[in-house]
Amino acid sequence: MANAVAARLKGDDYQHLFAWWLALELLMPRRTVVTVIVEDANAVSVDDVTLLREEGAQFADRYHQIKYHVDHRKGYCVDALTEQEGKKCSLLQKWFRSWETLVAGRPDRPLEIEIVSNWSWVAGDELGGFLDGVSNGFKEKFFTAPDKTKELTLRTKLADHVRATLERFDAFARTLRFHFGSGCWKDMIERTAERMENNGLRYDENALLMAVGIVRGWVKAGRQEINKDALEAVIAQHDLRLPKDERPAVNIYVATIKDQKSNIAPDYSLDWRHYFTGNPAMRGHDTVDPADWNGKMLPELRQIESQICSESTSRFVRVRGLARLSAWFALGHVFSDVAGYTIEVDQQGELWQSDANPSTDFTLTSTGFDEIALDADGDVVAVGISVSHNAESDIRQHLQHRTEQIKAAMFVRPTRILDMCCLRHASDAVALANGVKPLIRDFVSHQRAQRVFLFYAGPLSGACFIGRRLNAVCREIQIMEWSNPGYMPSFTLA
Repeated sequence: MANAVAARLKGDDYQHLFAWWLALELLMPRRTVVTVIVEDANAVSVDDVTLLREEGAQFADRYHQIKYHVDHRKGYCVDALTEQEGKKCSLLQKWFRSWETLVAGRPDRPLEIEIVSNWSWVAGDELGGFLDGVSNGFKEKFFTAPDKTKELTLRTKLADHVRATLERFDAFARTLRFHFGSGCWKDMIERTAERMENNGLRYDENALLMAVGIVRGWVKAGRQEINKDALEAVIAQHDLRLPKDERPAVNIYVATIKDQKSNIAPDYSLDWRHYFTGNPAMRGHDTVDPADWNGKMLPELRQIESQICSESTSRFVRVRGLARLSAWFALGHVFSDVAGYTIEVDQQGELWQSDANPSTDFTLTSTGFDEIALDADGDVVAVGISVSHNAESDIRQHLQHRTEQIKAAMFVRPTRILDMCCLRHASDAVALANGVKPLIRDFVSHQRAQRVFLFYAGPLSGACFIGRRLNAVCREIQIMEWSNPGYMPSFTLA
């Protein structure tokens, strides 16, 4: 579909599709967006799309400048950002002027200036080297490096370029987010289609073309501010809402941490908080009785699956609630891929579904099968999966105090920066699960293991989607739950 849409949209403004993708955040309550502005007259040069959040929101307001290029003949670097033609302002000067205006207009709200382009940083550029992979903003070291360092020299040069004090430049630079090398046409189409589907909208070729036309109409009409009611009205006007009967769903609520209001009414509830230690407002990782993992919780989960299987024709399961990672593994395993289920989870306000197409640019790396040998006579292997952070040292420490003979260990991680944004969307989580399964299966086969101790550090979506793929891997899989400090066994999945 993406290639066909790309051809149909040739000549249209990439900004319109991006603006629609952002406007859909109005339908996502946790994003706390109340207004989306297209061609924001108050944002000076970062006026393409603005996201304003509700009062008191913890997230910053975001102002976007979108620069789409038809090829990759060039890239961004310090010289490109500071280049001036005649008396015209450079890009950096325009952004600084925009920042000053925005701060003066809304001094009580945090803001971020997001520069989005499919062009990348020029390899080896001195400024690009100071950006982190967590927020696409500058590393703290860039601002705190001592005198006579290249960081201070560059900051001073850029502050002089925008005609600001170093302190003023630093305040501005802390708001910049460089999303370079981001979103070709095909990626943008697929991301937008996925977000439309996840929000219950039609997501076929005609729906995407219609969405672009809607934004173009907003721009031509001079309509800037769009709120949720206005967006819902235009969705209804163009019949973009996906009919409910096109994808019937079963809703499950699960809690091991605390109770949380859900935006969907549950058909089945699993309130497991009483099985866990901790105060009533925030249950911990430890169970009152470790036998409850497999003795009570897992049977309850399987009973619900049995009821759904016998009472409903739907195999589309929406799961909501605050639960520990072990619970998400179990949910995925019970509502598995081979059983025909598709699971939708709420990942930080976005709805991710397990049937998303796997990302083609998400790859994994692992230690060799024989690299970490432990107990030669053991029939158990350990697998550590790091996504949000590198958990290898914690896992190694746990293995040093093992009470069972473990023959070998393998550590797996994505070939990108490990942080909470490592999984960018559902397609990455699916690719993670798809890649992890053969690695574990081959490791088990190579070591002739009977059990796997599975450690995981990452988002809930990764745990759930990996759980769905753990069939035909090993006779028994022991999920290990982080207990701060150390790990403890939780569910045993067979």
